[in-house]
Amino acid sequence: MRVYVNGEARELAVYDRLTGKEYAKLIVCAQERLETDEYGAFCMTEEEFSYWRDIVTQQQESEDIIFLLATVVDKQEMDDYIFEETKYLTATKASVQMENLCVKDLKTAVETKDFSWLEENGFRKTAEKLQA
Repeated sequence: MRVYVNGEARELAVYDRLTGKEYAKLIVCAQERLETDEYGAFCMTEEEFSYWRDIVTQQQESEDIIFLLATVVDKQEMDDYIFEETKYLTATKASVQMENLCVKDLKTAVETKDFSWLEENGFRKTAEKLQA
């Protein structure tokens, strides 16, 4: 996603490593309406850019972890877990932070083969796969 900060072109990007799609614009626009210039380009202040850069950086970290776990963790179980943990959050930043915590906890549980955590959090198929 290209944005302009004080007339300078910059990028905000989050890539879904499984599909190859970039979706930073969806994250930013889900939270607020962006200012545009006369050509329709998105414009931000330095503070706004820094705020969104931090959010998309954290979301990219989550995407990278999800990609690493994709061969081990059942996708539906992961989707259900993240949904349950984030379903009442309305702010984009809070949702991104919670998802990041969730995938880090999941990664730790998978790496340490914490079967009790996996079972408690709905990862039955994943636990079975790890035990095989």
